[in-house]
Amino acid sequence: MGGIVDAMKSVQSASTSIKAATQHCLREGPLEVCTAGLRRMGLNYEGYWYYLAYRLKRRRGIPCVDESELFELLTVNPGEIQYRPRKRFDKWENWGEVRDGDWDRPTTRFENCDIYGALKQRFEDGREWNDIEYVTHKLQLVEQGETTWNGCQSPEDIWERCRSLDDLYERIRKEGFQSQSTVYGKSQRELILSGSFNRSKTDIAVHIARNGEFRFVDGNHRLSIAKLLGLETVPVRVVIRHTEWESIRETARAGGSESIPTKYRSHPDIESG
Repeated sequence: MGGIVDAMKSVQSASTSIKAATQHCLREGPLEVCTAGLRRMGLNYEGYWYYLAYRLKRRRGIPCVDESELFELLTVNPGEIQYRPRKRFDKWENWGEVRDGDWDRPTTRFENCDIYGALKQRFEDGREWNDIEYVTHKLQLVEQGETTWNGCQSPEDIWERCRSLDDLYERIRKEGFQSQSTVYGKSQRELILSGSFNRSKTDIAVHIARNGEFRFVDGNHRLSIAKLLGLETVPVRVVIRHTEWESIRETARAGGSESIPTKYRSHPDIESG
């Protein structure tokens, strides 16, 4: 009799698991479910698909930078990354594009964002994590069943996030700010096109506006720490360049830096090009 009961429980458990998986698939879509499964096995080819999307855009005549520049990092003063752009673009799906329009107009100052304020309270003012409103608010959210702050789903996740930020701050303070290529001993191309692509193994991301100004895209924690430590340079990867800025770069490539206004000649994106 016990064997029959156990068998019935197993069937019921399997039925529940199948139902949950089906609901997740319907909610997220089969592609996302398969992608999540591959990530759990340590396999993630997202970076390669983003690269193929870039190649396809070039074949279709969509303005993009040359492939030789796609994986380049620029060395930038973090103090020069001051604003977010008017329009948000995906940090990977729009990788390498050259776009016209008013998307680059500045809006919110980076230093006014919540995470910068929280890290300033922690590392500059010396406050405890549990005394910072940003953290207590995130704790309330996870207790209500929400996912927040880069995937945190429980109080334990929140405290682990805090500990990891303490470690990151100390590492950067002692060792300086290193590119992900330096940290992992692989080129940008290898990190992005590997079968174990990891979004956390990518550098601070920026757009470049029509006048050469940098617009913040991704890397809140690392850029905040770099600013708080007063670092002179950080490595960044460029997602989108404005059409007018790309025109200035093309002029410099064709006629040398003397062919463009003096104020642009020492720009990291001119020097690298």
